[in-house]
Amino acid sequence: MPKVLICLFLVLTAFPSTAEPRANLHLFQYGLTTTEHREALFKDFRYVLEQKMPRLSDELALNDDWPALNVLMVVPVNDEKENLRLPASLIGNSLLKENYWRDTGALALLTGVVVDRGEVPYIHTTLYWGKLKSPLAQKMIDLQLPLVGKYFDTTFDSHSVAILYAIANQPDVQCNQLTSIIALLSEAQKRAKSVSEQQPELGAELETMIVASIQAHKEECNR
Repeated sequence: MPKVLICLFLVLTAFPSTAEPRANLHLFQYGLTTTEHREALFKDFRYVLEQKMPRLSDELALNDDWPALNVLMVVPVNDEKENLRLPASLIGNSLLKENYWRDTGALALLTGVVVDRGEVPYIHTTLYWGKLKSPLAQKMIDLQLPLVGKYFDTTFDSHSVAILYAIANQPDVQCNQLTSIIALLSEAQKRAKSVSEQQPELGAELETMIVASIQAHKEECNR
């Protein structure tokens, strides 16, 4: 085989034309779960989150434009005993977190606590989505999910909004995807409005973030 063809073959095999989309949500053990009741609340949250991912894909019907939606899934980060790992053991500081996100190809890292005070217990999640498309430099967001109420087991919650936002703002999205980007972010915005019904401040923050993202994409693509 001629040397030029050999070199071309090596380049093509070393750098495949299509990279695997980031689609895994790496779930760590949440804190404040030392009582049986709080541990049960966390297990309920985990179960519901795992069920939401395929449902989110089915509801949006945007899978052809966004391959990540086809394979969205929660990946538990387990130790050798198959227990969820505490985040401090792997991602205890910002550098470790960034390196872990980069090396694993995860879409997002989920850490947090269970809050069981007052009338409504809720999950507080810090969702780390790493490097998003410039100029969206924010690497993480704090979310809350009430563990009761009509939106707990639906995709109209803050976690679903943040996941859609992360998919639409991956660094490799291109201007030829602008229509599908806006469609995906519009679905996120619709869900952010629902979040506002239970959590006005968080819902407003999410919607502001989405509107800014849509505008940034339009400006980048000169539309």
